[in-house]
Amino acid sequence: MDTVHEGALAAAGAVAAAGVRADGTIDINAALRSLLEGLLNAAMDEQASELGVARNGYRERRLDTCVGTVTLRIPKLREGSYFPEDVVSRWSRTDTALASAICDMWVSGVSTRKVEAVAAEMGVESMSRSRVSRLCAGLDAEVAEMRSADLSAGPWPYLWLDATYVPCREAGAARSAALVTAVACSLSGRRRVVGLACVDSESYLSWRDFLLGLRRRGLSGVRLVTSDAHEGLARAIREVLVGASWQRCVAHLERNVRDRCRRRDVGDAAVAALKAALAERDPALVRAGYRRACELLAAADPRDAELLEGAAPSALAYLGFPREHAVWVRTNNVCERMNCEVKRRTRVVQVFPSRDSLVRLVGAVCCDQNDAWLSATNFIDPRTLAEGYERDPLPEEPGGMERVLRLVGEAFDRKLRAA
Repeated sequence: MDTVHEGALAAAGAVAAAGVRADGTIDINAALRSLLEGLLNAAMDEQASELGVARNGYRERRLDTCVGTVTLRIPKLREGSYFPEDVVSRWSRTDTALASAICDMWVSGVSTRKVEAVAAEMGVESMSRSRVSRLCAGLDAEVAEMRSADLSAGPWPYLWLDATYVPCREAGAARSAALVTAVACSLSGRRRVVGLACVDSESYLSWRDFLLGLRRRGLSGVRLVTSDAHEGLARAIREVLVGASWQRCVAHLERNVRDRCRRRDVGDAAVAALKAALAERDPALVRAGYRRACELLAAADPRDAELLEGAAPSALAYLGFPREHAVWVRTNNVCERMNCEVKRRTRVVQVFPSRDSLVRLVGAVCCDQNDAWLSATNFIDPRTLAEGYERDPLPEEPGGMERVLRLVGEAFDRKLRAA
């Protein structure tokens, strides 16, 4: 059942008022717990009613979530049985990983006060090591399956690679562990997390081994790889994914240019000019605007322009692919958004007690993301991913070149004047 009756939504909204404190402020976690509890119970009531079997009361089940413990009132039937597996399993995967990490902290000797503080922040009322171990058995298998799944059903024309750092305890000391992720797009136009690994650093060897692992699992047909400009990563892509083009994430490039410029106003102006150039759809106009941005930056400071000029081939690699895909393949936002969710989840635990607990939690986030992408509409129109796809040529715009050069120049000058 994908919808809930309007009356159920109204009732759930009324229940959420329980989050209002005596002083009029709102306890967000309490409100979310009440709202979630009301929605889930209403959904189960409607599912049970659709079975057309007489009721025989309810049985309660407690479910620990990232906003606290909620009580599910599962309808009992006089004939047959009912259990909301779609509701419980869908919402409990990542929360189980969080509870597991907290238990690992306890076992690893982290102070009781700190463990209880993290548990209280989650709103979890009670848990035991044996209980979490049982819950995690299925989760570990699911994460392991995601990390080792066969990829030979490709090809996978687009691949996004990124890394994020999370504190993890090793050999008695807290260190930053690098979590590297790979997201791919299949010919069906759907995204999927195809790789996850915890490594010591973003070195060439780490990235090479990660990409070789994807190849061994059947990853093939990659036409374009989008990532930041980490030297070790770029080298690993060239050596392992032979024949694939490399797209330097233009969002990272903009930040790199701004940081490289010694004058902040010049950096802001250069980024504004670059954005104006990349806003064009015609590849010839984009290239002309990019060159103009380089010229303007070189006139302000030749040394600052070296980065932008040298990045041109990789920053504009996306122009050789269907323009309908440009907004998705020229940046690494696909991975960045998922990493934001990873950071939100891992922030609760702060320092993970082991790599296993870290991979369990991040793997759970990746599994949840794959479920969401699977049920969503196509990421990219599959017709435009077919081999030999012919793009309709853009009509030639009279004076288009002059317009682009003027817009890039105006964007640059406007930022300089504003400073």
